Amino acid sequence: MKARLERYLLQDFPFIHLIIGGFGNTTFLVGSVCFLFPSLEKIALWLFVVGSLGMLVGTVGEAFVRHERKSRQRNTTSQPPPMHEGGDSGTHGRGR
Repeated sequence: MKARLERYLLQDFPFIHLIIGGFGNTTFLVGSVCFLFPSLEKIALWLFVVGSLGMLVGTVGEAFVRHERKSRQRNTTSQPPPMHEGGDSGTHGRGR
């Protein structure tokens, strides 16, 4: 179950972390503007918290995506090429 969810979030939809991070950045910016008005300080505080969480989730998710990509690249380049049946005789199993 965990591997399927991980694959779903990291491989199939890596852009989702970018969207979450962008939402966090926007929310943080709106919270910053709200701090200019004393009557909106409570809302600004919550926008800061939600925005910070969105930025954190976006950054951590993107780090996992990059790690997953590097791991896959290492696994594909470090594996030796497949051997053909019959060894290196050049016949590749034909003509026997």
